Amino acid sequence: MTTEATIIITKNEGKTTFISVRIPIWTRRNDCGNLSVNIPLLGFETIAIEENDAEKAVEEAIISFCVIAERFGKGIRRELQALGWRVTGDDKLEYGIIDSNTVVRSIFRTGRLYVNPHLKLALPV
Repeated sequence: MTTEATIIITKNEGKTTFISVRIPIWTRRNDCGNLSVNIPLLGFETIAIEENDAEKAVEEAIISFCVIAERFGKGIRRELQALGWRVTGDDKLEYGIIDSNTVVRSIFRTGRLYVNPHLKLALPV
């Protein structure tokens, strides 16, 4: 199995404080001329005006996913597992592709890798 994405959750006193993210994204111009940024391993898409805005749009979308998962869902870890991620350590999750599935592996290679080793989460108490 080839690992295509990794998320590491860091907690302080039982509260998620930041995550480390390595995940593929795809961008394209939509009909309105905006940049559509697809993050399929998290099940959503976000919009940016220009390429330099895309990084911030992805960051904000991932933070929103985490806040919603913690406040209204079953927690980041369980919500990711529901999307097909697997737990590979205490607070480490990975998304992998079976090596024999060359079509899916090729599709993943067309994406750009978004990496943020220290994405701070401001989760409400």
